Amino acid sequence: MKLKVFSRLLAMVAALAAVAANAAPGSVTLVPSDGARFLVHQRFDIRVEGQGTGPYSAKLWIDGHRATFTSGTQGTTTTDGISASGWAGFNQRGSSLTQKGWHTLTAELSDATGTTTTTSRIQVIDPFDAGKGERKLTKNIVIMLGDGMGVAHRTAARLVRYGVNAGNPNGRLEMEQFPGTGLVSTHSLNSIITDSAPGMACYTTGNHAFNGQEGVYPAHVTNPFFAPRVEYLAEYLHRTKGTSLGLVSSADLEDATPAANAVHTANRNNGTGIVDQYLDESDPSNSKAYGTGLRVLLGGGRRWFLPSTTLYSSRTAGTGYAGLPADLITGWNLPATPAGQGSPTRDLIAGFKGTGFAYASSNTELNALVGGQAPEKLLGLFGYGNMNVALDKIAKRRGVLPADASTFAVDDYMAPDQPMLDEMAEAAFKVLSRNHDGFVLMIEGAHIDKQSHLMDADRAIGETLEFDRAVGVARRWADKLGDTTVLVLADHECSGFSLIGALSLSGGISALKSLPSDSASLSPSVIPARQNAVGTYDFAGFPSYQILADGYPATMDIDNKVLVGFGANSDRYESWLSKPTPVIDSLLPSAFKGSGGILGQKGYATIPELRSIDKDGFFIRGHLNGEGQAVHTAADIPVSAYSTGNKAWLRFIGSQRNTDVFFKLMKAALGGDAPADENPEEVE
Repeated sequence: MKLKVFSRLLAMVAALAAVAANAAPGSVTLVPSDGARFLVHQRFDIRVEGQGTGPYSAKLWIDGHRATFTSGTQGTTTTDGISASGWAGFNQRGSSLTQKGWHTLTAELSDATGTTTTTSRIQVIDPFDAGKGERKLTKNIVIMLGDGMGVAHRTAARLVRYGVNAGNPNGRLEMEQFPGTGLVSTHSLNSIITDSAPGMACYTTGNHAFNGQEGVYPAHVTNPFFAPRVEYLAEYLHRTKGTSLGLVSSADLEDATPAANAVHTANRNNGTGIVDQYLDESDPSNSKAYGTGLRVLLGGGRRWFLPSTTLYSSRTAGTGYAGLPADLITGWNLPATPAGQGSPTRDLIAGFKGTGFAYASSNTELNALVGGQAPEKLLGLFGYGNMNVALDKIAKRRGVLPADASTFAVDDYMAPDQPMLDEMAEAAFKVLSRNHDGFVLMIEGAHIDKQSHLMDADRAIGETLEFDRAVGVARRWADKLGDTTVLVLADHECSGFSLIGALSLSGGISALKSLPSDSASLSPSVIPARQNAVGTYDFAGFPSYQILADGYPATMDIDNKVLVGFGANSDRYESWLSKPTPVIDSLLPSAFKGSGGILGQKGYATIPELRSIDKDGFFIRGHLNGEGQAVHTAADIPVSAYSTGNKAWLRFIGSQRNTDVFFKLMKAALGGDAPADENPEEVE
């Protein structure tokens, strides 16, 4: 009898233990995540969070030693005051480690029902450990980011620019002449397919992030700008060496790639807070105690810098932040919250001017500012949203309308006088080279990606040509300055861009234009005339484009034009002809977008399928649910490296993870170049 009672008691204890285990805080996470890597002295935030039933408490150990949280009140339901409803969070802001090697983070999160323990092992790398031999440091770092640019984009640009004769290319792109060539994997923290935010941030932080997030770890917080941070390459070098930062892009400057060099946010779309942070954490007094040292910011996106009371402004309170958490400010040595931060009515252009930035809104104004002695700081906003693509800017400069177009796109976008990417790059180098402590410069060819999304092959190729001209500017400045490392790479490949052949049709391009519409040819038993016009293998031959003095083709529509397929496409029509007008960009003020917007009323299409010239083509059923855009792929991307004054380019030969790029750049800047007898692929 006693045995039965004892057995029942044991069963009850076991059941209660199981209930307690099941009821302990759920979804508990600790960041940085397991396997994360950092430099010695690189700053990062530690956060443990989870769901449960309050009150909550937490503990933290680093390598077995008890550590203190900077926010998160023990024994409360509010904890740090910034955790999302139903979540508890405890933070240690602005952490760093001084000893290289592996370290273990351990955290406990308790609620009214029990305790959950979680651990994370992180690695710290010493970039100052030069090893054997004399090393020469990289003083200036230039990252040339062709957004969405895969191998086929490069090949297409070379074919159009230089052509082929008897199997031999007649010339090479600037980027193809770099001595160091490798491959980079492009995955994000939560997917094999990255978007541009973590795609860029992995190069500038050494850490993976969730899609849509830049410079932070994932967290359930009330504002995306409150998420736990990790220090950027530009921040580290500005703090330790006094370098400056330059950001140049043909996109809206709130876009993912430029922001993922300087802005910490869990939502890449919150433009008000993104552009505010550019200024508010630029360290305008050059204290070197915090921030990026931002001195050049060139691109589109004027809508975010204009107060909401101004026509075409996009500023809203919901996309900003009115001050950061107190412990974040303290942990990252940030200044007090400036007046107007996050306010829809803030005049950010005036704010930049107030800290010494010279401002240009057109190419004419830009040339005037840098034609003589360049200013110490430079802001250029050349469109309300994304800048226009190269072929549309060139058409305006030539004064020649594209076939079947009645107006110039740059005029319709209310930005008739825009600089080319290489011209912006030249201006950026003139300003940044004034800092004798060195600089970090990121130059993005944004529309390689955006036009590949829209399956506009000719505009994507034109963007690659424009980007390559900017690469040439970077190489010439590297030769002039010395001690400079230039990388050319992408954040991911976009659209499955594929060179499938060339136009092979009797009568050439004229015959193609005269073909009747194929849009009704939907039966597999019927071969549309335009599908039959694709010359493959021997029939592709060697296309030859006429290149004018400005470096761009006289026209993309030639008798034997290069034809492109899209392996990651959506539903669309294909005519093989150049599109007279671009599809309406998503990054524009609301008044421009949609069928009823300014551009829609001028006949611009909202998606490729609705563009008039496309409707004459044959229908292609895409791989994706819905219609409108092609998508990113998981394909590795090429990296090309060049350095002057040292052999840092050797580090980038071979295959590497996207986060390796950060550590290789920082080793070049802090520890020196890579001797020929060192394994260039090795990253701890």
